[in-house]
Amino acid sequence: MKRRENATGLRELLIADREYRLPGCPNPGPWFGRVRDGLLEELKSGGPVLVGAATLMCALLHAGLDCRRYAFGGSDWGKTFVLDAQDRLTEYVE
Repeated sequence: MKRRENATGLRELLIADREYRLPGCPNPGPWFGRVRDGLLEELKSGGPVLVGAATLMCALLHAGLDCRRYAFGGSDWGKTFVLDAQDRLTEYVE
């Protein structure tokens, strides 16, 4: 693991995105609520969870926030991160 940054509220943002509650989210399909969402369950547990740059980009985009850093060509494009129990985002390096 390397770079760290403060990401206060990021877990709540990701949960809202997975639940289609952000203003820019598309309408959920008829399957919503019937299919198990492992990432949503992990986020709600409050423990550490691996999150990809694409997931972060989508949540930020749906919230109307700057997501260029995680988009194609951005400094964190294609990376994986650990969101820890204290809501800190750390780049995951194997």
